[in-house]
Amino acid sequence: MAKQRYVRFWSRRSIVSLIGIDYPILEKSEHDNLPKFYLAGFLVLGILAISFCSVFYAFDLMFDMWHAEILLSSFFSLMFFTIYIFLIQTFSKEVFPAKYRLKFFNLSNLTRLGFVLMIGFLLAQPIKIFMVRHQLDNDLEGYKEQLYLKFCNVNKNLYSTDLNKLFNDKSKYQAMPQSETLDDEIAKIDINIDVINNQIDLANNKAKASILSSNFFIKRIELASKYSKTTVIVILVLILFLTPIFLIYSISGTSRYYALKKENDKKLVVNEYLNFKAKYTSLFERKYQLSNVHFHEPFLDPPFNTTRNPLPDYLSQEDFFKNLIG
Repeated sequence: MAKQRYVRFWSRRSIVSLIGIDYPILEKSEHDNLPKFYLAGFLVLGILAISFCSVFYAFDLMFDMWHAEILLSSFFSLMFFTIYIFLIQTFSKEVFPAKYRLKFFNLSNLTRLGFVLMIGFLLAQPIKIFMVRHQLDNDLEGYKEQLYLKFCNVNKNLYSTDLNKLFNDKSKYQAMPQSETLDDEIAKIDINIDVINNQIDLANNKAKASILSSNFFIKRIELASKYSKTTVIVILVLILFLTPIFLIYSISGTSRYYALKKENDKKLVVNEYLNFKAKYTSLFERKYQLSNVHFHEPFLDPPFNTTRNPLPDYLSQEDFFKNLIG
């Protein structure tokens, strides 16, 4: 049984169905443009695998729980994949006159193309991080050291006013003639100075631990961008995401497959519309005992409704009087 499911999964029907191809219609068209559909289907499977690996690596940097990483990676990769499949299946394949062949670049298609590029760009970020991970480890060491020193300076400046006041007070007391009261005040100042220094050291240690344990995922993306090969990786990923779209769109809307599909879709819509009209008429007959009640059609080509019925011819005032007198 497992072998049969495996074979069925890798069948032509399964592969081309990933890109929204109606396999029965494809068979009627004698497998018209099958190589392009097949290649697009395999590329889509490759995109799914790359999406999972990309999201898994991103979560692997952010978490340290393998089961959470697998669950989140599966969810987000399938979510991206589903959105991607939906987008490539809804690109317009309408046939336009010759002078409008560039109709692909309409607002609807460009919006979908923008979403595809956005998904590809997001998924390319963990991939480019992975490809330069060893260089990034060295870069992050220097960045972490700079970040820690910067924090230490800021933290020290926060207490500098209090420390300077304590040191000034101590200097004043030490310049005065020695006495038991002054010694007690100096001891209190020393205690306060130690308390502040301990607070500074504690904050510095916490910051160091936090910096060392952080993965700096966003910073890795920023640092990776300075390597030229990461730009090439992002471009290649974007090309991979765009290739199935252009493969499908490169097939003419007048090809056998799309001609049959358009005819089949039109027949389906017309049949459903005729069924609706029949139910509309029968509803009035059954519920209100009104016969010959038909659905009003203000267009010449229902249910597509692209051409309105012509307006009636209006007679002139002279014709009106002639008809009235005659």
